[in-house]
Amino acid sequence: MLKPISISGAVLAAVLLLAAAAAEAQMRQASAEVVRATGRVEALRTGQTQWVAAAPGTRLVDGDHIRAMAGASADLSLPDGSTILVAENTRFVVTRLQYDAQTRERNAAFHLVAGKVRAQVTRAAVQLVRARESNFTISTPVGVAAVRGTIPVVFYNPATQQAIVFSLPSPGEDPASARVTFFNFATGVMTTFTGNSFVTIAGNQPTSAPTPVSSLSPAAQAQIQTAVNQATAGSGQLTAPTVFIVSDAQIQSILQQITGVPGVTAGAPSPIFTPASTGSLGQDVQNAPPAPPSCASPPCP
Repeated sequence: MLKPISISGAVLAAVLLLAAAAAEAQMRQASAEVVRATGRVEALRTGQTQWVAAAPGTRLVDGDHIRAMAGASADLSLPDGSTILVAENTRFVVTRLQYDAQTRERNAAFHLVAGKVRAQVTRAAVQLVRARESNFTISTPVGVAAVRGTIPVVFYNPATQQAIVFSLPSPGEDPASARVTFFNFATGVMTTFTGNSFVTIAGNQPTSAPTPVSSLSPAAQAQIQTAVNQATAGSGQLTAPTVFIVSDAQIQSILQQITGVPGVTAGAPSPIFTPASTGSLGQDVQNAPPAPPSCASPPCP
């Protein structure tokens, strides 16, 4: 008679660690491909000092910068099917981009130095755990936006230290399913908001309450998803030899806090910034009516 084989806790732990390592090994460095470029669009490779033209077919990897100057714009395609529009007067950085073609697992982190970007983010494969589904982030000097399968539009003006983050539903998506979580560096607070709403962050101030996009003027609403962005025209951050970029280690740490945490929770504070006046888009946002009071048990008055 065969005797049952017993596995000690130490052996089982070792097996699980090896399995996890094997799964992690499937994640490979990927690239973002420029599929459209209009006007003066340029790339700065890691370790280089000279910007070069970024024509369609150019591939960007970890540490590479891309910028679109006045009147220019570019579309990036990611290996998981997501896309990113880089608007005019924008400087954008690939912080980390990994992808597993077999499991569709991704780790995509980007940093917005100045300007505006719009991403169409695909949902992770249904078999992936919730933590993996959150691994698409766009950081700014004032905070990080973590996205789950929706359309985020992120604006940052270094002159005013103001960020505006929009959450828009994908075509056919229930707005309640479109979610963006923003981690505010200065306050250490996370704010999760759903589709057709936005939040603003000015310097070291708390993140605003989520506000309906419908509260903006028709002109402002019409420009949210376009390549139009006059607010950061002539910004020194577009041409500066060195710029502040949120590190991948910081982003991964923040993701661990965001994963599985709904709504708002406290976290560790980060660098303090001084708020200033806003640009044109910021003025439109500031002139919007305040968000309605929250309601814990709908329907609400």
